[in-house]
Amino acid sequence: MTIHLDDVETIARRFGEREAIDRESFPEESFAEMKEMRLMAAALPVALGGSGWSTADAAVAVERMAMHAPSCALMLAMPLGLSGIYGSDITPPEASRQTWLANRDLVTGWYRDGRWIAAANSEKGAGGAIENTKTTAALDADGAWRLSGEKILASGGKHADYFFSVAKLDASSLPGSKGFEMFLAETNAPGVNIRDDWDGLGMRSTESQSVGYESAPTAAMVAFPDFLGVVQPVSYFLSLFAAVPLGCTAALLRLLATPTPQSPALRLRFSESLMRYESARAYLLDTASRWRPGAGPAYGARAVRTKTYVAQESVRIAADLFALSGGRSYTRTSPAAHLLLDAFAGTSLRPPLALGLDQLVEGFGLGDLG
Repeated sequence: MTIHLDDVETIARRFGEREAIDRESFPEESFAEMKEMRLMAAALPVALGGSGWSTADAAVAVERMAMHAPSCALMLAMPLGLSGIYGSDITPPEASRQTWLANRDLVTGWYRDGRWIAAANSEKGAGGAIENTKTTAALDADGAWRLSGEKILASGGKHADYFFSVAKLDASSLPGSKGFEMFLAETNAPGVNIRDDWDGLGMRSTESQSVGYESAPTAAMVAFPDFLGVVQPVSYFLSLFAAVPLGCTAALLRLLATPTPQSPALRLRFSESLMRYESARAYLLDTASRWRPGAGPAYGARAVRTKTYVAQESVRIAADLFALSGGRSYTRTSPAAHLLLDAFAGTSLRPPLALGLDQLVEGFGLGDLG
């Protein structure tokens, strides 16, 4: 089933109607529908069972989903991003070519079968940095990789079929590795313990639970050794992360500016907010359109700048808009309040705001200006 971007608006509106009724409970019906239509596989090429979306297309889709159903957008971002990476024109090291082809066939087959592959990567105290990962991967007596450690913010939690998680390992045990790899584990595998501890400020219905790995068996490693260094996939995910708060802010602007207010001052402020939103969106889509496997450090730095700016600016716009909404929105359950809190998720997604700002300062340079 090929899904066109125009279809996403219709799908998102339907999901949004359900989410408006119950913003606290997991959206089981919408989640099942995303799996059934293989929405998370849309960034795969058509030949591999997807819809051929580009990185920019995927960002637009996540933004449109966030405008109506923010929780579904947040849950969709990582599985959709992973499908986009698997669908990219990746050239692995020659020694890993057969490993890559076999792994691509395996994982894209899961996508075609409607399997949901959620991220379980964040860790307490890591600050969003891969090099601070404490979860470990070790070979057992049968030569299979097992994971041990604690992850947080696994959106979709127990409803996913697989988690993909970064772990550190002894590089000497895996030729070609630099010491950090990404692994896939079945959510119902022995040693995978999904906590019931989600109590988010926003994105209440995502069930972004913590996950404990206790010598949990893996189903596969993602791609091939040193995938994180060769492909540099994190920059792909950053564009989709940024699209989530951007969509929430667009929805808040539409909510408060409809119908057009009589006050000239409000019309001016809403116009200013619209310009700021359009600028952030253009920046995001331009960055997303430039993604390539192994794009290099200059692009990686730009991806961090883009995600940090768009997430931060989206939250600022949302806060400014909420301040203009008056007492009618100043309740815990108002649609405007939910959108404001959901937008704040953007500054917490990798890299969280503090790390993003640190990386901007450490990597500052004007090389992109020519």
